[in-house]
Amino acid sequence: MPQSLGVPTTAGAGNRVRRAWNRLRSSAGRARDRGASAIEWVIITAVLVVVVSIIGGVVYNVVQTKSSELEKCANQPVGSKGCGP
Repeated sequence: MPQSLGVPTTAGAGNRVRRAWNRLRSSAGRARDRGASAIEWVIITAVLVVVVSIIGGVVYNVVQTKSSELEKCANQPVGSKGCGP
C-alpha cells in the first residue's frame, strides 16, 4: 500500500483520516466552549462575592451601631436623656 507522510493513500484511509480530523475539530470547539463557560462561572462567582461582601458590611455596621447604643444605655435608668425613644 503506497503511503505519503505515513498516511495510507487509499480511499478508505482518506475517509478515516477525514472523519478523525472532523472529530478532532469538533472536540476542540467543545473544549473552547467549556473554557468560556469556566470563565463565565469565575466572573459570576466574583460578582457574587463582591455583592455578599457589601451586604455583609452593611449588616455589620448596623449591628455595631445598635450594639454601641445598647452599651451606652445599658446602665442608665429607663427614660434617660439620649437613651430610648
